[in-house]
Amino acid sequence: MLRALLFVLIVVTVQAETISLAEDGRALLPIVVSPDATAETRRTATEFATMLKRITGAEFTLAADTAARGIVLGTAREFPGFVETSAAITDRENYLLRSQRGRLLLIGQTPQAVDHAVWDLLHRVGFRQFFPGPIWEIVPQRRTLAVDVDVQAAPDYHARRIWFGYGVLKEREAVYDEWCRRNRATSGIALNSGHSYLAVISRHQAEFDRHSEYLALVGGKRQPPKFCIANAGLRKLFVEDALTQFARNPALDSVSCDPSDGGGWCECADCARLGSITDRALLLANEVAAAANAVKPGRLVGMYAYSQHSPPPSLAAHPQIVVSVATSFIRGGYTVDQLLSGWHAQARTLGIREYYGVNVWDRDLPGAARGSNLAYLRTTIPHFRQNGARFMSAESSDNFGPNGLGYYLAARMLWDVREANAVDALTNDFLDQAFGPARGPMAKFYRLLDGTKRQPLCDDLVGRMYRVLHDARALTSDVAVRARLDELALYTRYVESYLDYSFASGPERQAAFEQLLRFAWRIRRTGMIHAKGLWQDLPNRDKAVMVPASARHNAPDAANPWKSDEPFSSEQIAGFIRDGIARRPLFDFEPVAFSNRLVPAGPLKLPPVPRGNAGTYARGVRDFWTWVENAPASISLTGRAGLVYADRGRAKVELYPLAETELKSVAHAEIAPDKAEHAFELRTAYPGLQRIEISDDAQGTAIGWPDRVPMTIVSSQEQPAKFFGAWQLYFYVPRGTKVIGGFSEGSGELLDPMQNTVHQFAAKPGYFNVPVPPGTDGKLWSFKTAAGGNRTLMTVPPCLARDASELLLPAEVVERDR
Repeated sequence: MLRALLFVLIVVTVQAETISLAEDGRALLPIVVSPDATAETRRTATEFATMLKRITGAEFTLAADTAARGIVLGTAREFPGFVETSAAITDRENYLLRSQRGRLLLIGQTPQAVDHAVWDLLHRVGFRQFFPGPIWEIVPQRRTLAVDVDVQAAPDYHARRIWFGYGVLKEREAVYDEWCRRNRATSGIALNSGHSYLAVISRHQAEFDRHSEYLALVGGKRQPPKFCIANAGLRKLFVEDALTQFARNPALDSVSCDPSDGGGWCECADCARLGSITDRALLLANEVAAAANAVKPGRLVGMYAYSQHSPPPSLAAHPQIVVSVATSFIRGGYTVDQLLSGWHAQARTLGIREYYGVNVWDRDLPGAARGSNLAYLRTTIPHFRQNGARFMSAESSDNFGPNGLGYYLAARMLWDVREANAVDALTNDFLDQAFGPARGPMAKFYRLLDGTKRQPLCDDLVGRMYRVLHDARALTSDVAVRARLDELALYTRYVESYLDYSFASGPERQAAFEQLLRFAWRIRRTGMIHAKGLWQDLPNRDKAVMVPASARHNAPDAANPWKSDEPFSSEQIAGFIRDGIARRPLFDFEPVAFSNRLVPAGPLKLPPVPRGNAGTYARGVRDFWTWVENAPASISLTGRAGLVYADRGRAKVELYPLAETELKSVAHAEIAPDKAEHAFELRTAYPGLQRIEISDDAQGTAIGWPDRVPMTIVSSQEQPAKFFGAWQLYFYVPRGTKVIGGFSEGSGELLDPMQNTVHQFAAKPGYFNVPVPPGTDGKLWSFKTAAGGNRTLMTVPPCLARDASELLLPAEVVERDR
């Protein structure tokens, strides 16, 4: 297995000692580089001297020498005798930091490793580069500086790429590269894993024109973008193409053999005999790896476990193949863990193809991307490594407003997975260093951004963001802290603008869209949002708006009427905060907590109501709650799966009785993704409350439920349910309730016990607060919608059912109101 092996110290008996680098603004040691140092190492040394001067005020001279005294900075080859040199591809980023009497060693295997050593040392003395750009630098002031360090370092992931879909604006390239270096978020091994088949066709178009049999047979026709892998001539051409790439660039670490995106796999009988789609893709990669390593051992071949070739193969991968498991676009009904396990059984080394931020999915909104979900990051990064992953390629966005803290923490953990145990400490360090006396309000701000418990996008969220920024600004006059708060205020203004645009229509939508793009461009240099991705993609997705040709993303910036470089002044930013607080009220009711000890509502003797519609269509993971009075029992259901996608495996159904002490599933069923109705049963030996979990990888599943059998959906602030299509469900308003409060997303109605509409919900999401008139408490109210609106309840039990006979409620409510 490819592993990062710590390089062996030759001098093992010398212990680290405290060494003084500067005293009262005077440098005590020179920075020593080898006369044979590379230009890259010399640049690192110069940058190190500059940073030490910023910290201490001292001028550190550079000496091209082999002297034993000083700050010795260079590679193991340039300074032999301190560490053993290694030519291993996996050792490139290894370095030594050691303080000894009269000298400080910063020795790396390569110039890249020397750079890592410098930024590691600077981090240890207090330097931080939280987000890209000088505003997010923390430069400690220490006129007297001493260090005591003894570290042999190697990364836990050989590649730690946090890269931006849609690319980087030219204005942001330098600061982004700088952020990557300063946080060691780089790659010691350049692993190529992107879709490659179309590139091979392009490089050999004439050959494919002569040999159409090299292409996939689809519907009786030979066509790209896939190959007929059973064809020996095709495989020979593919191998020769890879060898040519290596020959043209002897420093190339790897080539990609990943298939083109999408479907179109060959349907010929010879390919079918090769096995699964995954087996075919891996067969081709294996031949490339064998040929490349016969010429020069150590070369790598990269590919993804993705889409139709995500399921694990039946054949072993060549030892030099690195398979990067995609955490989305999985086919065959597998979980990520199942793919890791299945692939690791056949491949020595794995990578992860991750999605920390995708503008199309999250639009840079608070808590919407994995990069802002701190619990996800601290869990998955060490977990993936424990299961064989040694490479990380995380598609992200240049959106350090919502995701910056997550990206910074990910960089720390990808170098050393043990940092996952220190996420709270690292977060506190970020708040302390970046915001000083304003860290209290900013801790609240970053809780609003944390995707671990995502806040719904609405006026209340925007209002809270503005309010904590207002409180933070009042606590500090520090210019650097104020600059950071201003950038986050601009981010909040973007969120506000996006909220207004999202729910506007007609001419107002066009105006809001134009205002959004104009604003995004003006704040692009902050990197708070991914302006490049938004400008390129949003106009293509929204058919209700238009962009004049002169204002399109690829029109010259200088002549584009929607693009302005004018920065926002501090007074304008203060105005955004002030106006935002005035325009965005907070919800004005007190949430009520209820237990999850659900029991039948029968003892309340609620009167009959017109039967509702359960809305039991589901995508992803959804829970239903039922009750078994006498056990053993069998719960009879029907299901139709594959209603949207038919290639994501079978929908899975699990039964979890709450009385099962280990909380294990006691019954399992699967539904074929063929859109046909299938009957199934779930047997339980436990009486009482049962949870039924449907999971279908978002393929679309509809569940059929017998009448008058308990069936309740819980939709609380902690567990919001997502509804599709038309539905009407009832909920109980306990005696003495004065206000029905909750959260609404999508249009619809609130009906009182007499089936009168007492509140109309707008499409725009937001909190609602409806008074309960005398005599209408202790009864069933209902939500009704024709277009899949979502509702959560926060002042009454968040339990929804088709009628009283199917309703389960918290035990304490039933006991009190019966």
